[in-house]
Amino acid sequence: MKFSFNQSTLQNVLKQRDLVLWCCGGLTLTNLFLVIKLFGQEEHWVLIPQADIDHRLEMTASSYSDDYFIDWANGIVSTILNVNSDSIDWKTQQILKISVQHYGSLKEKLIKDAELIKQDRISTVFYPKQFKVNQSRQTVDVQGQHIAYFGTDSAPVVTEKKYRASWDVRAHGIILLKDFKEIKDE
Repeated sequence: MKFSFNQSTLQNVLKQRDLVLWCCGGLTLTNLFLVIKLFGQEEHWVLIPQADIDHRLEMTASSYSDDYFIDWANGIVSTILNVNSDSIDWKTQQILKISVQHYGSLKEKLIKDAELIKQDRISTVFYPKQFKVNQSRQTVDVQGQHIAYFGTDSAPVVTEKKYRASWDVRAHGIILLKDFKEIKDE
């Protein structure tokens, strides 16, 4: 009697051991597949701008949305073109921090424009109306209304202008300003 009880208990233990072995093997395979998927998957970010928390920008390490470049270009245009003689030096330094060249043609152009703005006491404002992103050429064309006030003259000069901001992607997906120029009618 004791022998048959021990034999049935041993058979139950062996069945349970086999079941546990299969469960551990299945969990190991599942974890292995999840690790492979995790390392093979591209990072995905959601950027939430400080000024508008409902405006979310999704991007990965290898692809950026056009909305991201539109926001980027809007920030560049706003920093460079919404200036006066008191703020131009600070804004020039801010642009140079996010540019490819801390020295070179872009810096020379910005300094030349800053001297002109300070000399003539010019205040400018730019209201963008249309953005055109070309990711293959790495450019954003911005068209809008440019308003300039000269000295104490109360009559502003209002013109329609088009600017092109070009970028360069650096290590870790960092996007830097490569060039910024006015586009004359083509």
